[in-house]
Amino acid sequence: MNTQRYKELDALRGFAALYVVFFHYTTHTNYSFSVMELGVTGVDLFFIISGFVIFMSINNVKSAKEFIVNRFARLYPTYWASVTFTALICLAVNYFYITGTTVSTFKYMANMTMFQHYLRAGNLDGTYWTMIIEMVFYIFILLLFRLKLLKHILSISLLLLAVIVFWDMWIENHSDFLYKTIRYVFPLINHFPLFFAGILFYKMINSTKVNYVYYLLLILCLPVQTMLYNNGGSAQNYIGQWEYSMMLAAYFIVFILFINHKLTFIINKPALFFGKISFALYLIHQYVSIDVIIPILTKEAKFNFWIAAAIAFLVSVSVSTFITFYVEVPLRNSIKSLFLGRKIKPKIVN
Repeated sequence: MNTQRYKELDALRGFAALYVVFFHYTTHTNYSFSVMELGVTGVDLFFIISGFVIFMSINNVKSAKEFIVNRFARLYPTYWASVTFTALICLAVNYFYITGTTVSTFKYMANMTMFQHYLRAGNLDGTYWTMIIEMVFYIFILLLFRLKLLKHILSISLLLLAVIVFWDMWIENHSDFLYKTIRYVFPLINHFPLFFAGILFYKMINSTKVNYVYYLLLILCLPVQTMLYNNGGSAQNYIGQWEYSMMLAAYFIVFILFINHKLTFIINKPALFFGKISFALYLIHQYVSIDVIIPILTKEAKFNFWIAAAIAFLVSVSVSTFITFYVEVPLRNSIKSLFLGRKIKPKIVN
């Protein structure tokens, strides 16, 4: 059982969150440039990390209940605080400016479940689109755990990759209804190769010898995910397919360095801090920054864009820090203690 905490993953989380933030701040402005546009792939890095971490987590629990409680305690306190914060900002903007995102009671409550995708309520903030993908992946892994099929994860994932190729190359061209239905019911299908890559990296770092099958499967994940370029996230709107493929390859190389213990140079206090607050920062930065603070400061107060962006960033980091240390951490420990009957000191990245 591996209960090691990998600080490199914390640092990578911080990098991914910052890259997404800077991408959102500059996109659709006169200050956007190619390096920042590549930040659209920061979410892909998050998915690889999640594949690694969730597979590690499921291999370090004794029951499905423990896994569910761990996931709930890790995600929902931060998510609820972030959704509530954004909803209050939306209401304030609507009150003072009579414009902005509409927040109904139903939309707010639906977003609080993290399953607004299936409730057709729409996302309160643009970043929330990834949460249903994460949740479906958790359910997928939990189902394999309950059915005692985790030992067959490679075969099952390889079969799923074949289904994805068939779905993307044949079903899309022959049955638009079936194609969209599968995508709606199983949104993980657009990004599964990234999660599978994370699982492979976990297996590789825990292998006592080099297993070239893992590398062959990784090589397979890259073109399959690249093939999904038009059907995944929003990368197609900002970068080309070749650029997308190169960024994925770069992330794979970074992980290869990580599993070979060659990535320790990225570990430092700032990186670990942003890794710590990365979930909250990812959730709250978009609406409050690019729909509220930056427009108000640049259009009404006539601030320089970069000064406005810096203020928005400081606000986002401050709120994220508060949510992380005064909501997530205490409630996470309390929830684990309440439902698992013991005080749990986290030892792994979760």
